[in-house]
Amino acid sequence: MHCLSMRVRLYTIAPMPGRAVQGASKPAGPTSRAVYEWLVAAIRSGRIRPGDPIREEALARQLRCSRTPVREALQRLRAEGYLERGRRRGLSVAEPTQEELLDLCVVRETLEGLAARLAARGITISEVYFLEELYRDMERALERGELGELARLNAEFHAVVWRAARNRYLARELQRIWLLITRQPVTTLSYPGRAREALDEHRALLDAIRQGDADRAEQLARQHMARAQMIRMRIAASRTASSPGVPVPAVGAPEP
Repeated sequence: MHCLSMRVRLYTIAPMPGRAVQGASKPAGPTSRAVYEWLVAAIRSGRIRPGDPIREEALARQLRCSRTPVREALQRLRAEGYLERGRRRGLSVAEPTQEELLDLCVVRETLEGLAARLAARGITISEVYFLEELYRDMERALERGELGELARLNAEFHAVVWRAARNRYLARELQRIWLLITRQPVTTLSYPGRAREALDEHRALLDAIRQGDADRAEQLARQHMARAQMIRMRIAASRTASSPGVPVPAVGAPEP
């Protein structure tokens, strides 16, 4: 089967949240789910940034829908931790604190390791081919210096591993954590030297999964996440004041 047809089939079965509306000017329909996905895509792309006010009436006008689906979407985003209500500004995208980022990254490291272990046991040939195609696309994006495209492909790569784990609850939780982390509109791939390093880590992880080496796959996935965590915390420390009592790992620290 051709790689392109595999990509279409995979994303028909389990699309990434917000993928259908990424880059769109408005959601496909006046449903709360469409509004939710449009807002998630806007937050992930940085079009709506932490601290930006979000007003129900203005959104309804912009998206040409009633206020009911907007209100429902905003309530869902607030329940999931995306939005917070300030004393004067109303709803806005929540700026993750360093403590929150650290907590999320610790959980993500464990779950990504589990997903890689399960994927090594149950991945299909078509999914392996798809990961290989994604890896080649990532190499080309890096060569062109397209970090935004590289970050998008990176998200697709991890989503395929989650699906290959064949555990819907694990995939759902990883998806939720990923979205919470990406409230911070800065990719770790922008850190000097990290993009090349991350691709090498993806190559090693893909090889372990393809070979069915569950122990190795879990170890590599956890190391990959630990490295990204250290860099993310370093970036966060440079953007905001450190929270009391929260350690900021050095980027050069050894991985566990």
